[in-house]
Amino acid sequence: MSTVAEIEAAIEQLPTQQMLEVAGWLDERRGMITTSEALFLQLDKEDGEAAGNQWLGE
Repeated sequence: MSTVAEIEAAIEQLPTQQMLEVAGWLDERRGMITTSEALFLQLDKEDGEAAGNQWLGE
């Protein structure tokens, strides 16, 4: 399974409880990503323009 379409199709085949577990995991992951991006933006801001956007990889 390597494409979003394949993953979505597989998730749709799961029993409800397992689908809810995957949904919960995705929500947690989304929260971590959002928090990390906010932290990296703050670090870049604190380091100033001279450093560029090193934490966000830009």
